[in-house]
Amino acid sequence: MNKHNPQFDFAGFGIDSDALKSEDEQLINQFKDAEKERENIFPVNVFPLPIQQIILSTNESLSFPIDFIGASLLFASSVAIGNTHKVEIKNGFQESAVLYLAIVARAGTNKSHPLTFALNPLVEQDKISYRQYEQERLDYEQVVNLSKKEKEKQAIDGPIKPVWRKFLLSDFTPEALAEVHKFNKRGIGVYVDELAGWFKNFNRYNKGSEMEFWLSAWNSKPINIDRKTGEPVFIPLPFISVAGTIQNGLLNELAKNSRTQNGFIDRILFVIPDNIQKPYWSETELNPIIEKNWKAIISSLMNLPINLDETFSPIPEVLRFTPQAKELLFDWQRNNADQCNDAEFEAISGIYSKLEMYVVRLALILEMMRWACNEGDKQFVGIESMQGAIQLIEYFKKSAVKAYSIISNINPLDKFSSDKHALFNALPDTFKTEEGLKLAINMGIPERTFKRFLNEQELFNRRSRGEYEKII
Repeated sequence: MNKHNPQFDFAGFGIDSDALKSEDEQLINQFKDAEKERENIFPVNVFPLPIQQIILSTNESLSFPIDFIGASLLFASSVAIGNTHKVEIKNGFQESAVLYLAIVARAGTNKSHPLTFALNPLVEQDKISYRQYEQERLDYEQVVNLSKKEKEKQAIDGPIKPVWRKFLLSDFTPEALAEVHKFNKRGIGVYVDELAGWFKNFNRYNKGSEMEFWLSAWNSKPINIDRKTGEPVFIPLPFISVAGTIQNGLLNELAKNSRTQNGFIDRILFVIPDNIQKPYWSETELNPIIEKNWKAIISSLMNLPINLDETFSPIPEVLRFTPQAKELLFDWQRNNADQCNDAEFEAISGIYSKLEMYVVRLALILEMMRWACNEGDKQFVGIESMQGAIQLIEYFKKSAVKAYSIISNINPLDKFSSDKHALFNALPDTFKTEEGLKLAINMGIPERTFKRFLNEQELFNRRSRGEYEKII
């Protein structure tokens, strides 16, 4: 049983544990076989085992694409963690669990349902808090309507107007969002089913200011809104995560209004599966324990206390990296910095730069997930979470390059000669330097030219020393 939630049961799912283990192994093997056909594989293995089971089971029974449900669980966990925890890289350098996430695919490919599933425990909590708010509002109105004499007789002071403390918003202005956040200091999540509508309306009320709002919110910079009507709003430590869906054909909308130049797009984690298809319905029923276990996991995170200082501002609990995890993080950062410096396109460099913040945020989320699944004690961010975050960030890096190609309406291969086109197409999805060099020489391309070609980061990703994989 899970020490954080007595209703939490991973062990048997109500059936024989040996049978469950066999079914899990079969499901994982089927998933691995299917993934061999793809170039950019969402790394399910980075999650705690109970969450892997949720991802694979919903994929099998509800036809949720692996990438979509995996990313959706990350987003829901981000919102549930909120301002309760941060991670520290070194003194004065901390990151929260804030994510901006875009699930990208054409219509009919099951984009929205995984987010709905992942967010359902948060929605249920909002329903409960709304019922409580309604009752408090009725009580408040009854007191307000009492005469002065009746209030004195009942010894009632001026009543406090109730507020609805909720986790999720969908339709709002920055001012309304800040008003909600003022009363929910642990943080909020923005879920927009159609992201295109979200950023198209950025300048609907105040030209230019909403874009600046979201750029700042990503960095958790204080929100300070002075209003013509009503009281000003000040949020010293905002926590606002955003997720939504968008069709491939609408990605070009992101490039408008200088969003490729001001760093807005760099802040978005894109989820773009390879060769996504509309799925067939599955006759396999989802075991109710799967949904129950996800509710238990997310409830453990939602129930984390939020510490406040004397000004009622959040004081997140700060986790630090173990020495091994920190060494791995710094090694990865040095390699990523080299890629930023070597990138031919400024936009690609910007994307890679923001991923340095995201790799830390994802490590924090994975560590908190491990705690909620009884696989960690959240004293530090350990090596497993750091390794998992790096695998996730490499997935998101390839997806970002793909999104950039769509947004820019370019193919990175277009700038190369026909012989390099032919070489790229002839290379396998993953290959060793010697293997690729042999193929290049057979096609009349010199060794020096081939090795320069391998440095094109829009085309190739170096997996390890002497081993590469194609990105597009």
